[in-house]
Amino acid sequence: MAVETAQRDTIVAIATPPGTGAIGIVRMSGERSWEIIQKCVRKSIYNERRILYGNFYDSDGNVVDEVLFVGFKAPKSYTGEDMVEVYCHGGVIVTQKILDELIRQGARLAKNGEFTRRAFLNGKIDLIKAESILQIIEAKSEESLRLAIDNLKGKLSEEINRVRNSLINILSKIEVSIDYGDDIEIPRDEIMKDIADVEHFLSDKLAHADKGIHISTGVTLAIIGKPNVGKSTLLNRLLLEDRAIVTDIPGTTRDIIKGEIKIQGIHFVISDTAGIRHTDDFVEKIGIERAIKEASQADVVIFLLDATTGFTKDDQYILDIIKDSNFIPVWNKIDSGNKVIKISKNNEDILLSASSGVGLRELEAKLVEKAQPLVADGQLSHITSKRQIEHLKLVNENVVKAMRALSENYPLDIISIDIRNALSELDKLLGRNFTDDLLENIFSNFCVGK
Repeated sequence: MAVETAQRDTIVAIATPPGTGAIGIVRMSGERSWEIIQKCVRKSIYNERRILYGNFYDSDGNVVDEVLFVGFKAPKSYTGEDMVEVYCHGGVIVTQKILDELIRQGARLAKNGEFTRRAFLNGKIDLIKAESILQIIEAKSEESLRLAIDNLKGKLSEEINRVRNSLINILSKIEVSIDYGDDIEIPRDEIMKDIADVEHFLSDKLAHADKGIHISTGVTLAIIGKPNVGKSTLLNRLLLEDRAIVTDIPGTTRDIIKGEIKIQGIHFVISDTAGIRHTDDFVEKIGIERAIKEASQADVVIFLLDATTGFTKDDQYILDIIKDSNFIPVWNKIDSGNKVIKISKNNEDILLSASSGVGLRELEAKLVEKAQPLVADGQLSHITSKRQIEHLKLVNENVVKAMRALSENYPLDIISIDIRNALSELDKLLGRNFTDDLLENIFSNFCVGK
């Protein structure tokens, strides 16, 4: 396991969003946090977890603000260290002046996610719970919030620890059979049953994993079509704002433009892509390549067609690309033309006017219908990140290898290697075995004050 090299100095950060507000919060953690705050408020924190009132002074003795402050003693704090929180009047200037003074007195500005990182290093939470904290902050729907809160309470961690204990028990039986086979012989059938139980649980968990991620990060939706078919107009109509430039000039959109909406409780991440057509323009070709890639990776695709031109060679080219994807044919500009040829197998074509909004409700209903199977039963897995899926897949692969080796009568010491590899992946998932790069990747996504 890599050794965490972060300094144990006292860190500080503003914990509330920048801007004007009723209350601002400045958070400090480390062994000098109580000493530093007491210099600034000129009062003693005589009792932890008790909110106190006072003036906050700068180094020249000037009052910065009237504040409330509270101290937490290790290990009974968010980070597991001595902590202080200062509650001041909200505003850019006052919170910054308090932050500057605490730094002047000996604290340093915290890095992104450093408070939560210290909570992990001090054993307050595992990596799954750390990820859930960020997911609570970034939750875009009630379902994603519910999943994240369940994991913060330990739902997935408890299940993973049960799997870990089962594998340790299996490994113990194997090692007893290896070391004391003459006196204690544990039937291979018993070991096989134990391994099979673990494999069944993991397979069931992974079967719903993608749905859990769809709930947490959203269903990806790509709008694809030839140039000037109205993709940007539709994006703006769905988002109820002007995110994309709308002109009559073909090829205006050269890059991916994204937005987010919620329809009937389902969170969608929408991408407006460059128009796809045959072109010699180098820059436009790059945009088209990105559009094709975006469509190939999307959960749902809106195939936008032009009712004034009918089905063209460019449309056929696009259809050949997306024919195996989860797409909806949508005929736009029906208020200006009627050259519509139904191309869906189940008569799913939607007739729409993106400029006026006619047909928009039918499109939204169809989007929900397409997305529903992607999120249904997502609550069953409680897997909410690609990192979690990757580790669990490797765990399951090693468990399956152990089952195969056992059924083919391989020596038990070979089977023990597979079980140990599975345990190693579980430890990486929980954070029992980690590298500095892994922690940096996870916690760099947090805001500075968390």
